[in-house]
Amino acid sequence: MNENIQTSSAVNGVLLAGAAVAGTALFATAKPARAQTTTIPFTDAIFGTGDVKVLNYALALEALEADLYAQALLRLTTGGTNALGKTIVGLRLPESNPGVKYLRDFGKIEAAHRDFFIGALGSSAITSTGKPFATAKFDFNFDDTSVATNRYVLDTVLAAERTGVGAYIGAIDSFVTTTYLQTAAAIQGTEARHTAIVMALINRQFGGTQPVAPLASVNNGIDAPLSPTEVLTTVSPFI
Repeated sequence: MNENIQTSSAVNGVLLAGAAVAGTALFATAKPARAQTTTIPFTDAIFGTGDVKVLNYALALEALEADLYAQALLRLTTGGTNALGKTIVGLRLPESNPGVKYLRDFGKIEAAHRDFFIGALGSSAITSTGKPFATAKFDFNFDDTSVATNRYVLDTVLAAERTGVGAYIGAIDSFVTTTYLQTAAAIQGTEARHTAIVMALINRQFGGTQPVAPLASVNNGIDAPLSPTEVLTTVSPFI
């Protein structure tokens, strides 16, 4: 690759995101009416070409997920203000609450994923000054106290992780080289585990019976890929 990507053997085998098609519909139901209305096209707005474009696609998703976890924790705990200046009233759940504990841990992992891609891409990162995502802010509707219940927050996180799982599987064909395939696979696995744990949390807290992994009767028990266009159509309303 001749584009500005720095590799790191220490982190190259560690990171990426989680989901199946079922999560896409759930994520779509949560989208706020006042957010981005135009889908961000993979071919045009995702900066770069070749592997740079694919890594920037991953970075865009990881930036969204990292901010999602930060805002989710604000809603579940003490509250605060998001980057859009909206006040998120906290539900005052204790740190001992399993949802709070896992979301705090997973949020750190998503932030590490985001920072890894920023470091790998260097000045080619979509979040760099002057690039399409440099000033992106995210809205998950957590400021709406009539909507953003504990269950709503966990459902939104679950759907985002599921979308990420499908996104990484669907992006494999877009890589030009194999340099980052191992990294993408490792991160996809991490995000799939996040998906399973959040689903188990929802089942435990709210008496659900949803499977924590793909059923054998659904796509032969294999997580389904989502194309970049499908994924960006799903997440654009939150940006």
